[in-house]
Amino acid sequence: MTQPFDPLSDLASTLSQEYADSRDAQRERAIAELEQVIQRVPEQTEFTNSRRYKVRGPLFFLIALGLLGLALNRGGTGLTVCAAVIAVVCGLITWQHRNAGQHAFMRLTRRQLFADTLSAPLDLVDIVDVSVSEEGWLTVQKLMLRPDAPLPVHRSARQLFGNQALALKKPQPQIRIQSAGLMHEGVTLDCDQIADILNAYCKAAHAQQHLDALRQ
Repeated sequence: MTQPFDPLSDLASTLSQEYADSRDAQRERAIAELEQVIQRVPEQTEFTNSRRYKVRGPLFFLIALGLLGLALNRGGTGLTVCAAVIAVVCGLITWQHRNAGQHAFMRLTRRQLFADTLSAPLDLVDIVDVSVSEEGWLTVQKLMLRPDAPLPVHRSARQLFGNQALALKKPQPQIRIQSAGLMHEGVTLDCDQIADILNAYCKAAHAQQHLDALRQ
């Protein structure tokens, strides 16, 4: 006995298939867009400090020696001590920054940020705001984090104007990275360039997180 023709059943089947096709097409478009965001940044980017103190250190050291010689000729004890202290500090800075620009102390991937003085990498999806500025003779990156973001532990760099990443809880969780400038592949970056790179990697990390969820 033949089954009666059911137009509603056929319509429902057609609509269901069209919905499935539309959903798959939307998913593929979303995946393509996320992959584009991710591929805008290299898989890994490394940074060194700049050579500003490799140049300034010897210059200030020579100036301090000149002041010391002048103070010794005049016989002023206070000026002599002050010039001697400045000469020692400038000499120390020159020595500590003799290899500036050679060691990559900070590294970005599409998921995390690594810094020498942090005990663990930082997940980029935990960053909610980025600011970069010049404070005195240091370039400072401030990465504000989600209130519940896990904080790594930092250690002291033990270097004057050195590369130091700090994990701070107050006034809100943040990572503060200070260095004698920032270079990538031998090119010194300004604050806007650094901020653009950080923001691009943060977007890539969020896109990677969404992509992982879609592919599951």
